[in-house]
Amino acid sequence: IEMPGVPSSKGCDACRRVKKKCDELKPCSRCRRLQIICIGSGQQRFKFKNAESQQMKTANGERKRARVVISPAKVLANCPRISTQMPGNELATSFANTLTITDVRYDITYYGSFLKEIPRRLGSSVALDASVKAVVTAYPYFRHQNFSPDAYMEYCNSLRALRESLNDPVEAQSPNTLCAVYLITICQSWLGRYDDKLKSHGEAIAHLMKIADLRKCQTSFEKDMIITLTVPVILEAVVNPRIQMGSQWWEDVTRRFSVAPRPRNSNPPRSSNTLSTLAKFPEWIRRPDPYIPEIAVVYLTMRDDADRMGQYLAHWSDPASNSFTDSTAIEHCRYQAGYTLVVTLALILNTLLRAFDPHNTVLITEAYTFCDHIIREAEIACRYRPLGAAYVSLCLVVGCSAAEDPQQLAHIQALLTDYSTDFKEINWIERAMWLRAAFYSHNLRVGSNGNTTSDSDLGGGLLAAAWGEHNGRPESCVLM
Repeated sequence: IEMPGVPSSKGCDACRRVKKKCDELKPCSRCRRLQIICIGSGQQRFKFKNAESQQMKTANGERKRARVVISPAKVLANCPRISTQMPGNELATSFANTLTITDVRYDITYYGSFLKEIPRRLGSSVALDASVKAVVTAYPYFRHQNFSPDAYMEYCNSLRALRESLNDPVEAQSPNTLCAVYLITICQSWLGRYDDKLKSHGEAIAHLMKIADLRKCQTSFEKDMIITLTVPVILEAVVNPRIQMGSQWWEDVTRRFSVAPRPRNSNPPRSSNTLSTLAKFPEWIRRPDPYIPEIAVVYLTMRDDADRMGQYLAHWSDPASNSFTDSTAIEHCRYQAGYTLVVTLALILNTLLRAFDPHNTVLITEAYTFCDHIIREAEIACRYRPLGAAYVSLCLVVGCSAAEDPQQLAHIQALLTDYSTDFKEINWIERAMWLRAAFYSHNLRVGSNGNTTSDSDLGGGLLAAAWGEHNGRPESCVLM
């Protein structure tokens, strides 16, 4: 093998293809302006040829002087260390470029900071490679909601690769496969696929987390991924009774991966509750009776946390004056999400407590206030849609399930209907009715002596009139 020369240009592939000057930034200015994926910017390229085929004879039959032959091992020794599977290198670059987007409306690190570690893992898992390819292909179209056939094709390819990995007992327990399911969930939410009845991958994620050997999750990537995925599994379990992780599993996860709670006097103020507390919510919603004293204690803590966080957020400058890539806008978006979720969790506990004390005027007033705050933050967060406000639909679902005031309920319904257009694959309205039915069942059971509140008093009649009857349970994941 010989190296006849090193190309001088380090421009990206897109600029080289049209012979445009590239500023070699990552991504380059031209690709950023055109909103296309920038691949290979600033990358030194090497060209190798067979030495025998390059030997040329002169007219007199004499050979030209042979070029210097360089061993590929010596060349590669001086190059940056890269994956041995070459297709993964281009894919890793494309995914890394996607991660550089800092516009809070389209920043995919919203899905978890561990995504930044994925490029270095490519080439070791067919399912992970296929899922990353699906995300990279769909992302440019996601910003304009006009998907090409390539995006759907790569999504289908990722499902096929994932099914093959799930059929392998070893691969099924791999962190790479779990990560692939999560990425497919992301891609599927962008595409809004209905044809495969894929309401949610929550069950598939929960199943893979249950069979995974948590003792082998030692790297920072694996630990961060488990913590990140645990939260959507918990929230999915709130409205999906088929997700049954078991108390022992939750204890194992929280013992191995929980972070220490923040002090209550931290600045800025944060929620002082832990992952172990959040993990109890599905069980509390299904069977609150034995846990009422504990629920009451956690409720008071969350109510106080929400009050402190709300006061801090109220002093924030108008977010509309900031650019979507400005650090202030990003910080406001993240803090607002945390505050709204704390309010939402407090509202869940408030609704459970009201089932056992339906005439408690303090709880009734606080429930109205929580719903009002969810409405306000949903309207403010609208500017961060879609990704920066992706959490809002869940908060509105809880608001719909807990609101009693007809006007307030109608306002939340309208907001939820609007937000549901961002990620069309999830039937948020169905989930709202499912959760409201769960809450109402506690009222019926506790108030079986005839003193319970009626369906119409709780707004159940209004919900049914607006959206129709729910079908009894959420649909399951096709992968299961």
